[in-house]
Amino acid sequence: MIRESLKVWRTKTELLVRLLDVREEEKRDKVIEQVDKLIMEREGLQNSIQAPYTDEEMEFGKELLPLEEELRSKLSVYMKDIRIAISDQQKKKVSVHAYMDPYSNVYRDGTFYDKKK
Repeated sequence: MIRESLKVWRTKTELLVRLLDVREEEKRDKVIEQVDKLIMEREGLQNSIQAPYTDEEMEFGKELLPLEEELRSKLSVYMKDIRIAISDQQKKKVSVHAYMDPYSNVYRDGTFYDKKK
């Protein structure tokens, strides 16, 4: 017989995998919030999933391994997308600032640089 906590773990993992397929930027905050909640709930289940395991639970665990790998890869891709979005926003901020004040990086120390050779 498989423990209920293992079944709940699998259900939450499957929810996480499906949730990480949502890629729209408008929904990103909600997705991150739900992912965080599900991960915290999974962490709470870890205490009830301790050895000794039955043969049935060992087989169930072997079925969970590919699902866990899929979850890890999707989480890393999602985090990479977030990092890219943050860097794009920072670049946009710098370019907007440079557009608004194009002479902010000009040296004004009174020296003259002759560009002719």
